[in-house]
Amino acid sequence: MRPHPRSILTLATLSSALAALLLSLAPMPAHAVPPVGFREDWPGTSLEDWGGGSLYDNPGTGGVDGAGDGFLRMWTPTPYSLGTVNMSPPYPGNWTAAGIQLVKVSLNDVGADEPVTIHFILADQFTIWQYNPGFIPPHNEWKEFTVDLTAAGNFTRLTGGASFAQTLANVDRVHFRHDLTPYLHTPDPIQADVGIDRLILTNFATATASTTWGRIKRLYRD
Repeated sequence: MRPHPRSILTLATLSSALAALLLSLAPMPAHAVPPVGFREDWPGTSLEDWGGGSLYDNPGTGGVDGAGDGFLRMWTPTPYSLGTVNMSPPYPGNWTAAGIQLVKVSLNDVGADEPVTIHFILADQFTIWQYNPGFIPPHNEWKEFTVDLTAAGNFTRLTGGASFAQTLANVDRVHFRHDLTPYLHTPDPIQADVGIDRLILTNFATATASTTWGRIKRLYRD
């Protein structure tokens, strides 16, 4: 005896509904966020997923810790936009929920002495915010600079409509670039080279941990 067509339709509908219910109950992967206190040290000669429209390398030595310590070097052989961006895990995520309040970075005006002013940028998919205080790296030596994420008034929105708080809760990239006032979407060109090392995400209450960026990236990729 064949089942009635209406029964077949009912069973198919119930099966689809059950599958949708089970899918909705399945645990969703957590949105990765960088833990407070980690460091990006550019070990060896790795670029650690940093790139962009400039030229890049890692000499494998001459970083903050001296001989044998790598760092990210970015340069432009002719006047052009000088900067670097990273959109890879674990940078994207809710920085507010993670408790990140400060970004620390060490900069070095390597090579020839150039009038470089580096700004920190964070962005979501549509909105870009740039930190107004510019960092002037000393010539051929390292200096640490700090970005205060709790000072929203020190940021300029370059594109999009999200507030700073909304963007901080939905970061999809971090970016360092040379720029001069007035701050626009397209930065000022320059022919220069800059070293970047020891990038730290932290807050006012947490001391910097010794965990390296490479070790944390392996946790996300394994």
